[in-house]
Amino acid sequence: MRVVANTLLLAAATSTLPGTGLAAALSPPAYPSEEALGHYLQGRLLEERGDSEQALNEFYRALLLDFHASEVARRVSEVSARMGEAQRSLEFADRALALDPDDSRSLWLKGAALFNLGRAQESLEFLRAAVDHDSSQVEYLRTLARVGEHVDRVDLVARAYERIVDLEDDDGEAWFQLAAARARLGEVAAAGRALAQAVELNPLRPGVFFLQGWVEEGLGHPRQAIDLYRRHLEIHATDQVTRRRLVGLLARQGRYAEAYREARVVSQARPEDPEARELEADLAFRAGQPTEGKALVEKLERQAAEDPERLERVIGILSRNGRGRTAVAVADVWSDRHPSDARSPLLAARARAMAGETEAAIPFALKAVDTLPDSLAPRVLLARLYQGRDRFGDAEQVWKDAAGKFPDRLELILDLALCREKLGDIDGAEQSVREALRREPENPTVLNFLGYLLADHNRRLDEALGMIRRAVEKDPDNGAFVDSMGWVYYRLGRLQDARKELERAVNLTGGDAVVHEHLGDVYKDLRLLDLARDQYRKSLARDAANNRVRTKLSGIR
Repeated sequence: MRVVANTLLLAAATSTLPGTGLAAALSPPAYPSEEALGHYLQGRLLEERGDSEQALNEFYRALLLDFHASEVARRVSEVSARMGEAQRSLEFADRALALDPDDSRSLWLKGAALFNLGRAQESLEFLRAAVDHDSSQVEYLRTLARVGEHVDRVDLVARAYERIVDLEDDDGEAWFQLAAARARLGEVAAAGRALAQAVELNPLRPGVFFLQGWVEEGLGHPRQAIDLYRRHLEIHATDQVTRRRLVGLLARQGRYAEAYREARVVSQARPEDPEARELEADLAFRAGQPTEGKALVEKLERQAAEDPERLERVIGILSRNGRGRTAVAVADVWSDRHPSDARSPLLAARARAMAGETEAAIPFALKAVDTLPDSLAPRVLLARLYQGRDRFGDAEQVWKDAAGKFPDRLELILDLALCREKLGDIDGAEQSVREALRREPENPTVLNFLGYLLADHNRRLDEALGMIRRAVEKDPDNGAFVDSMGWVYYRLGRLQDARKELERAVNLTGGDAVVHEHLGDVYKDLRLLDLARDQYRKSLARDAANNRVRTKLSGIR
């Protein structure tokens, strides 16, 4: 969700600069040249009158007479920024910083100019430095928040708005943006508190009902969230993004008839969106409307006549709704019509895999490896099919071959490590991940993978903690990384720290089965048995075949 526009607008400069009043500008050390001072003051007067071009001319004259006047260089940068001249603003911000490297306003101007030149990541260093040097300037904080939003650094957005509301606690919009950032970070309780302040200050702010719904959803209150999303849609009926969120929430609650009705609205609003049609078809079957579902599937089949990737999604709809044999037949009909198409065996293999016919899918996957020798997809499918039949030795060989053929695909090394872990070869798994880490030592996914592997097997926990911490620093709102942090804390016996991280991970992942299990383990060791039962039940709701969790649940007394 984009709650802040990406366009960066510099606030109009006031006649008195932060920390540098006009009296300071008059001091002899700053302006040893009386003539330079005169040009500077004339420039300020013209600036106040709105004559930016003439003001710049006066500032340039002042700089010619006093090359070391950092405040004049800063004024040129600021006026240029307001005129939309980002390159010139950057040039003079650099000039001001060369004279005064710790000047917060020059740091801010440089960061803003870099952002306006399309160098958003680079701008963060200077915007953060500006805030570090002077955290009392709301405009610095707002700029940092806007750039943080642009580069998806929600943690920076939250920190900036946290400081803004400290400075201006009657700013309802800042409270709203803080609530949105906290919600995106999975900190739903904090989001709820900030949102309550925002609503108190501005109850009519557009988007309030949506954000309240998001918070309630994150707090595990689906009924309240559904009601709030519907209230939002009463006002913003064309907001199909929120309607899709409502569809997903209704479906997760098993309210398929309602979800189907809402999905139809989305499809009607976006008739050219195949994903909307696919969702509508899926929900038609789930809502007990097989005739409508079949009609939609047939239409989707026709639209995907020459596109096996789209047809595969249609096959998935049929398979998920107990029509696996029909799905296989659809794939076979397509293959019969396209006998020379190298993709036919892959489609046939995937159709059988989705229908649960794993053994029958393997020969087609083997053929697909031959017909598509330069494609990774058949090899990945074949390895996963072998793993599905507990043929981990065969799968390991496929992963090794794939990693050798596609050396730039680091994820294949991680898949090989997972397979070796399933074989009980923990040393081999660790060796694989360390090879991946050797290639990309700062890759957060690899850091997290190795950290979690070590933690899960109680190996070198301090090293595991360090790796996971580095991963989280690079992607603070990644639910899998936060789960790993909670899990290594659990292994270290730091139960309260583990609880904090895993409660957040549950929200960030949308309720992943493994995360629920991990949180259940923490609650159990904290003797919060009712909470532990609830987490194990939620884990089983997502993964009913997990006998390990079932045993944990039945073992609570």
